[in-house]
Amino acid sequence: QTNNSLLIELKKAQNEFADNEEYLKYCSNKDIQTIEKFPKVSEPKVSVISPIYNKERYILRFLKSIQYQNFRDLEIIFVDDNSIDNSVDIIEKYQKDDERIVLLKNGKNKGTFISRNLGVLSARGKYIMIADSDDILSKNIINTCYRYAEENDYEMIRFNMYLGKERGKERIDFQDLILEDRPVYQPELSTYLFYGNNNELQIVDSYITNKFMLKDVYIKAVNSLSQEYLDMFIIYLEESMMNYILYRTANSLYFIRQVGYYYTANSQSINHNLFKMTELRLKFTFVFFKLIFEYSKNTKYEKDMANLLFTNLNKNFNVGAKLNAWKEDFSYFVEVINQYLNNTYITDENKYILQDFQNIIEKRNKSNYQLAERERQLLLKAQQEAQLNAARANRTANNTININNNLKNTTKRY
Repeated sequence: QTNNSLLIELKKAQNEFADNEEYLKYCSNKDIQTIEKFPKVSEPKVSVISPIYNKERYILRFLKSIQYQNFRDLEIIFVDDNSIDNSVDIIEKYQKDDERIVLLKNGKNKGTFISRNLGVLSARGKYIMIADSDDILSKNIINTCYRYAEENDYEMIRFNMYLGKERGKERIDFQDLILEDRPVYQPELSTYLFYGNNNELQIVDSYITNKFMLKDVYIKAVNSLSQEYLDMFIIYLEESMMNYILYRTANSLYFIRQVGYYYTANSQSINHNLFKMTELRLKFTFVFFKLIFEYSKNTKYEKDMANLLFTNLNKNFNVGAKLNAWKEDFSYFVEVINQYLNNTYITDENKYILQDFQNIIEKRNKSNYQLAERERQLLLKAQQEAQLNAARANRTANNTININNNLKNTTKRY
């Protein structure tokens, strides 16, 4: 696409946002504390699933954006991830008015990925939308997606997202702006996440909330993961991971250029604090790209996928400078690094990066071993000294008993 066409589409998207301004003000109006009354839907066609953690400030706004939809045949599933604010009380209050609301509660904090999956498993709708409860759905996006899916048998629909302002500029789905309505089918769909509209190697879709899909497609995608990945990637990159396996699983996806979702950055999100832990970010980056690499074996994309990890690492991490300071157990990285070093597709430049990682980790492991050995020797010495002290104390006690006995015997004789 030319710069001119991008500017035209951005202008259209901004105009569409302006058209929605009154609607967004209504959703955000804190003076309006009531919602409409809706009866329970016996067989909902669509399930909107929203994990929540400490979202008391945003829940009403989110609910208004769903109630404002002209599509009413739905259910709203909240999955509370052990919130410590009034989120649950607020939802239970509005449940009395809108009987389409379903509230699930995690006994402990399980993270966004598991919470979403629990919501999907309980969903009764043929289609699902996953939305964060601090965001807003645009007017009538559910009806638009439902109509496209039903009339054309599309298994997934993806729309543009409004991501707020960055340095004063509007951002509309900054990674991969949808410029025209069009369908995508397999096999193109399976690699779209990495090439996007401009056919350059990158990750172009990091959000799960800009989609409408068949529930069965989502469940099939999750079931395709091995337990290793189900256990490991729930903290970071879970949306990119889900998008990748969804793009591999679905037979068709329809792009619509309509802005369907308004995103709010929130420091209280379920995984937000974990994002700050760079050790975990690196670990789950390795996990994510290991899966991608495994899936791409024996395909024409294998070479690109093998090197994509390093494009991401160089962009997002100053790894070499930080490895020595981190406390993370790097045994997992050693295994993955060895797999990459043995891959003939890895470029020489990226192999040098890997070897640097390997050298730093080996030095760190050696240093840790030496430190652990010193600590073990000190502990052994302390145990030996404690045993000697106990033996001395025991001998002293025995000597005291013997002396006392001798004194008693002497006293008796006199």
